[in-house]
Amino acid sequence: MNQNASPTANKGAAIPRIWLQSSAFISMLIAITSLLGIFFEGTYSRETKAWAVQALGQDYANLVVVIILIASTYFLSKESLRAYLVWLGAYIYIIYVFAIYAFAVHFNFLFLIYILILGASFFTIIGGLKAVDTQNLASALRKNTRSRMVSALLMLIAIMFSALWLSEIVPYLLSNEVPPVLIELDLPTNPVHVLDLAFILPGTIVVSALLWRRETLGLLLAVPLLVFMATMGAGIIAMFVLSASNGGASVLPAGLAIGTIMLLSTLFSYLFLKEIKRTISINDLKI
Repeated sequence: MNQNASPTANKGAAIPRIWLQSSAFISMLIAITSLLGIFFEGTYSRETKAWAVQALGQDYANLVVVIILIASTYFLSKESLRAYLVWLGAYIYIIYVFAIYAFAVHFNFLFLIYILILGASFFTIIGGLKAVDTQNLASALRKNTRSRMVSALLMLIAIMFSALWLSEIVPYLLSNEVPPVLIELDLPTNPVHVLDLAFILPGTIVVSALLWRRETLGLLLAVPLLVFMATMGAGIIAMFVLSASNGGASVLPAGLAIGTIMLLSTLFSYLFLKEIKRTISINDLKI
């Protein structure tokens, strides 16, 4: 913390104002794209019915994430360490989802906004990470008694989804056939498989292992990944509900499994964050 700066100058300064303003701007853009996706039928007119339903379900989940982002940004401006961790999780979700919009939704009138949200979110989370001394943050979290419980949940989720996605891919690789779901969605590959198997699931395994040993990166990213898992769960549940209402096949067992993961991720986030002392400010962790 800068000893020459006045308390007033330091108030809310741990995360530079530009990233807080960027968050407000991104929240507005996400709300606009989601509402247009929900209420303007032409948004997904080039998609197959199955892919349009999935996009629509994601739009509903995005509105929930907008609320989370606005709330976490507000409390982050008040120097809340808890809000900072939730804020990071919201941005992991946003980057993930808008990478899918940008690359896997057929060209439409929102294309440039998808790119703007994706790019702005990437630079905002980088700016937020650079503003904080991660070593001090890890020290503040290292004695958290929920660390290994959270580590175990993250590892379980990563292994479960890795096995699920590979079971959907490997048989068709061996038979040199295109999975029927890709034909149904009219996609060259499944972007969820790509992002999960390349980034999210390996990253979750690494974070889980580091968290078990209470190392810096594990402590920093544990709650953000749980927030990501919970918000993605909400999106998947919304997709299942919309699919069922449009005559799709029943997915009750999968829905129950995803709902359980969503609830456990939310509960474990709460338990982890609950142990963070209210007296610890994000400003105390400023570089």
